[in-house]
Amino acid sequence: MRKDRVEKLRKKIIQEKLEIDAFLVSNWKNLFYLSGFDGEGNGLITKNKFYLFTDPRYGEQAEKESPESEILVDEARKKDSRELALKKIIEKEKIKKIAIESESLYYSDFQNYQKYFPLVEYVSTKDFIEQIRMVKDKDEIISLKKAAQITTESLKEVLENLTPGVRELDIATEIAYTMRKKGAQKEAFDLIVVSGHRGSLPHGKPSEKKINEGELITIDIGAYFQNYNSDITRTILLGKENEKQKEIFSLVLEAQEEALKALKSGVKAKDIDSLARKFIEKRGYGKYFGHNLGHGVGLDIHELPGISFNNETILLPGMVITIEPGIYLPDIGGVRIEDTVLITEDGSEILTWFPKVLNL
Repeated sequence: MRKDRVEKLRKKIIQEKLEIDAFLVSNWKNLFYLSGFDGEGNGLITKNKFYLFTDPRYGEQAEKESPESEILVDEARKKDSRELALKKIIEKEKIKKIAIESESLYYSDFQNYQKYFPLVEYVSTKDFIEQIRMVKDKDEIISLKKAAQITTESLKEVLENLTPGVRELDIATEIAYTMRKKGAQKEAFDLIVVSGHRGSLPHGKPSEKKINEGELITIDIGAYFQNYNSDITRTILLGKENEKQKEIFSLVLEAQEEALKALKSGVKAKDIDSLARKFIEKRGYGKYFGHNLGHGVGLDIHELPGISFNNETILLPGMVITIEPGIYLPDIGGVRIEDTVLITEDGSEILTWFPKVLNL
């Protein structure tokens, strides 16, 4: 169990005057964050204890990964085993109010809890633990940097051998294979490889389409390493670019550079988004940049804080985010340039170091 993280949660409960007797953790990534247990289950955090509930498939694993938790393994072939174990704890600790994670607790499970513990009052929370997760500790940063290294090195290796005529699917498959060879457990998300006219699809899936000379190719990839993610996008071109391609690539690159220069502790997320967005708008391409400038990266590939036009979150050292402006022109193609960035005490550190050049 990560005692310091659990204590942060308890402190936040007090600071925000959340009048509860226990916090039920149903989001498995939050459970891993707090306990170190990387399996399926639930957690119940009281003022003094951490109860970890799981099923027989994960009993041994839970003992090894979270030895300081009180582990309760469901009885085999007893469908209400977990509810009865929870009921026993609720009665023992005289729990009257439980906080629940409204976005991850299944409604069917909630109905069961109401049935078994009819006198318990439930307090709905949203992003309560996720807000704590925004600032990464040293161990998390080590994993995030390794994920970024795997991703960047894999991109470099595959692009060194890229030639016209290969399919978008071939590129995505080769990158996925290379990342796994370098230590990734899996891909952080479904990899994006789009070219030519398909480049105007910000989240387009790789297709049978073959890469041709003179086409923009957008590659958005990430590695999943020790439960942590990375994210990088580069737009490249094989052969000679035309003036429109050169123009939008330069604009996106400049917009990203402006945002990266302004990144530091104490700045609001919305101000960073506004900086890049206004840069692109002033040059007449505002309506072709339709998504947020970035997002947090950690146990989830998209997590808090969002780097968006209305997010008042103040950036702090230890936050890891992406900066990814883009311009997407129907029938012409698109450009997106993205890096994973760590906010530091004196500025920021780019974790995905691959060069930002149009022509390979």
